[in-house]
Amino acid sequence: MSNENKKQQKNLFLTESTIKKIEQLKKDRKLTSHGAVIEYLVDSYFANESAQNKVLLAEIDEIIVQHVQRVFEPLNEDLKRIRVTGNVIDRNTQMMLEFWNHYFIMTDAKKLGSTDKFKTVPFEEAEELVKGRIAHNRQKKIDRETKRVLSDNQGS
Repeated sequence: MSNENKKQQKNLFLTESTIKKIEQLKKDRKLTSHGAVIEYLVDSYFANESAQNKVLLAEIDEIIVQHVQRVFEPLNEDLKRIRVTGNVIDRNTQMMLEFWNHYFIMTDAKKLGSTDKFKTVPFEEAEELVKGRIAHNRQKKIDRETKRVLSDNQGS
């Protein structure tokens, strides 16, 4: 018999109420001794404790997953928008490169008149137009975010 399964005698001081409960459990569970009742109670306690810990850990995991999803959901939408915008910009840039290359070939250009050297009136107008669009789109984004925050606060 291993040391772990070897029975040892212990003297316990128990209240009359606890002794009656042990007697009741001994009878209900058809156990042979008071020691068997105590072993049953200890084993049940630790088995139940372990199960409760597993349930608690599963609940904590679920809460963490939900929180992470709430945090990353808006970011995911922004990333999708950025990806789509990046694709559009890349396509437009590639088209512009092709058009400019064609233009330089057709005009037999020998030098580049860069904007560092000279800006035409139409170029400056185009710059202002683009700056205005960017400012307008930024304001629309700020308005959307403000509406979202207000609706989230009203829903709470």
